[in-house]
Amino acid sequence: METELKLRFPSKESLIVLWNQEWFQDILLADTVQTDNFDTTYYDTKARDLSSFRASIRVRKTSRDGYIHTVKIARSAKEGLHQRLEWNYETDDDTFDPEIFRLNAVSDGDPATELEDVLKAVEGKELLPLCQTNFTRQYALAGYGDSLLEVAMDTGTLEGGSRTDEICELEIELKQGDVRDILALGDFIQTHTDAVRDDRGKYSRCLILLGEI
Repeated sequence: METELKLRFPSKESLIVLWNQEWFQDILLADTVQTDNFDTTYYDTKARDLSSFRASIRVRKTSRDGYIHTVKIARSAKEGLHQRLEWNYETDDDTFDPEIFRLNAVSDGDPATELEDVLKAVEGKELLPLCQTNFTRQYALAGYGDSLLEVAMDTGTLEGGSRTDEICELEIELKQGDVRDILALGDFIQTHTDAVRDDRGKYSRCLILLGEI
């Protein structure tokens, strides 16, 4: 189960200011900062078979010229805290194939039966590109409380049909420890910034641009 807190910032500049603050840098673990560029496309069938599962299929091109294929199933999103089932497969191929994904995808122990339901729903059907995101991610491991976290600064754009919107957010993902530490770090950041908690993920925001939710 992926567990993360999403904080939305009013501008790219305000997010960068946060990242460079000494008190924030002190949270990050030394020598773990990385940067990547992601071009992402989300897919569904013409009949929107994934929507009944609250699922998404994502193909993400990285700056290392590989692809990460992902299936996510939403569980909850409340006060900025998102919980999802997630499976990933790294490959050199940009085409999502349910059978290949079934054989190669890895997760943190999420139930294979739920993945199987999603894959069966799209098997043998054409997957159509719905929307895209393009953003830069600067990320690092962080220690807070008794937990190991990954903190990611995302800046870029969402595209849904002819409409676009800005990505300007901080994601705090639990790697090991207690979800209360994510919430506490979020509170701490909010006391120093104009950030607000956001219950909408990137895919949900794209669907809003498309007028589908």
